[in-house]
Amino acid sequence: MPGSDLRRRLQWFLLLRVGMTTCLLLAAAALYYSGDRNDSAVSKPLFLAIILTNVISITSSVLLPWLRGLASFAYIQLVFDALLTTSVVLLTGGLYSPFVFLYHLAILNASVLLFRHGALTAATLSALCYGVLVDLLYHSVLPPSGLSPIVFYVDPTSPGMHFTVQVLVTLSSFFAIAVLGSHLTHRMSSIETLLAERGVAIERLSSLYQGAMQNLESGILLTTATGQIEYANGLLGELLGVAPHTCMGRTVSELFSLPEQRLTVVEPLELTLTKENGEERVLRILHSPLHDANGKHVGALYSVQDISEARKLERRLQEAQALSDAITLNETPESATFGDLVGRSERMAAVYQLITKVAESTTTVLITGESGTGKELVARAIHAKSPRANQPFVAVNCGAIPETLIESELFGHVKGAFTGAVKDRVGLFGQADGGTLFLDEVGELPLAMQVKLLRVLQEQEVTPVGASQGIRVDVRVLAATNRNLAEEVAAGRFREDLFYRLHVISIALPPLRERQDDLPLLIQHFLTHCTAASGKDIRHIAPEAMRALLDYSYPGNIRELQNIMQHAITMAEGDTIRKQDLPYPLVDRRKAGTTQSDFFRKGVSLDTELEEYEQKILRAALERVGGVQKKAADLLGINYRSLRHRLQKYHMT
Repeated sequence: MPGSDLRRRLQWFLLLRVGMTTCLLLAAAALYYSGDRNDSAVSKPLFLAIILTNVISITSSVLLPWLRGLASFAYIQLVFDALLTTSVVLLTGGLYSPFVFLYHLAILNASVLLFRHGALTAATLSALCYGVLVDLLYHSVLPPSGLSPIVFYVDPTSPGMHFTVQVLVTLSSFFAIAVLGSHLTHRMSSIETLLAERGVAIERLSSLYQGAMQNLESGILLTTATGQIEYANGLLGELLGVAPHTCMGRTVSELFSLPEQRLTVVEPLELTLTKENGEERVLRILHSPLHDANGKHVGALYSVQDISEARKLERRLQEAQALSDAITLNETPESATFGDLVGRSERMAAVYQLITKVAESTTTVLITGESGTGKELVARAIHAKSPRANQPFVAVNCGAIPETLIESELFGHVKGAFTGAVKDRVGLFGQADGGTLFLDEVGELPLAMQVKLLRVLQEQEVTPVGASQGIRVDVRVLAATNRNLAEEVAAGRFREDLFYRLHVISIALPPLRERQDDLPLLIQHFLTHCTAASGKDIRHIAPEAMRALLDYSYPGNIRELQNIMQHAITMAEGDTIRKQDLPYPLVDRRKAGTTQSDFFRKGVSLDTELEEYEQKILRAALERVGGVQKKAADLLGINYRSLRHRLQKYHMT
């Protein structure tokens, strides 16, 4: 028997004895004070025996933690119990003592303490002590005694059969109690051992479960039937950047800021989280409902995996394929073109579908998007697929025409209408009669001109400058802008009625940074066409150059990419474009950090530094386009008037 288990049983045994002796002491005191105090010959020895037993029991309990021979100590306690019980029985009436049951209790205690051996030992000791006591009383070796008149004593002159049977029954009961008690305690011990083993197994399984959960390569969430999180492992906290305990009690939809229905689908859900340092992390969330043996829903398990590296690897593989496709010069596949537009991403496929739908109608279309995204190409594609395809397509950049000439350019003029009007002139609306007029950068129109344009759109009639009568025209108007016209309306810079007249159907073009899948196709497209235009025979792009092209963000969008390719082809020697052939922003992007450090060391004015940088960019743009200001404005992604304003500001005109 393990020592720790026996020590625990001894503690309970001694505690029980202390309790019993205390109760006996109180009972004896009650009998003493309730009866005749003169008859105290028995009371005093009884008090002394109980007090002595109580003191010994308390002392044993105190010394128990330091004892080593626990088995011997336990058997000593059995002997002490037998002697104590015999003393109590002697002092309370012998054969007729009401405390004979204490032998039974001592035997039961022994069975609990030492099981079968203890029970049989206690029964044997009890039978021996009780038998000796009765024999001594019977032969008058010990005087009869009692605590009250109701106690009877053995009459040695007439024992009879009754006396013999009573003694035999009492002695037999000791062993019967021993057998029954040992059997029950053995069963209890077996059950206790089994429970302890099961407890150890459960603790081991719990430890394994916790260890497995903590060491999985996935973040784990367990929820209750009502959806509250009751467990989150450490990896989940690392993935989300929170302490796991802060997730408890919250719902999964609250934790990921997603609708509940998106988290209960069987298919894996991918979620992109942006950390405080700007790093993006792609998580895949798997949902598995949990049910008990009866099929009742008891909760759910969510497995959260970081697939950022996998997505990066996929991107690298795609880039590798793009490198393989784009390093060697090939024609752009027809499946990737739509008119003069190039791309097969989902965003561009949606644009192509919308172009096809609106081409058949005569509805005004507003094309929006950043500068350089190809708004005019969209307008030409709409015209090419419309019933007016064989009629004129006239494009005009509203921001490139001086305010004093806009009306004449759009509506025409008659001879003598103003100085220099030496003959009648048909305006752009007249030139586009029967076809399509594309108003690029319509947001640049002055308010006065917006009123006249609205009238033309509503009445389909133009009045040339200096004319007294209008002229009917059949023109479909397509407009484009890189501004947010709704904000312009709110700011009072654009007429609301004209905005709604133009904004019947809107086509939004995505910037190049949002259609990275199309970048290899566009590079290949411009490589083909720019090479043919330059007369060079360039068939390859070096891998490091292709990597720089794919990693650049292109704030000037497709127009900037076209200019970069033209620059690279011009600078290239032989049949391969190398990284050093690319413009400065792509060749060495690390110098930006050096410029920032130099700026802070110099401690100059931010406005002064920005003005110097702006002047350098303006000079570089003018040099690249041979001094043509209109082309420089297009290259920089600004309108002509804005460029003129900047040039005048720095006295560069």
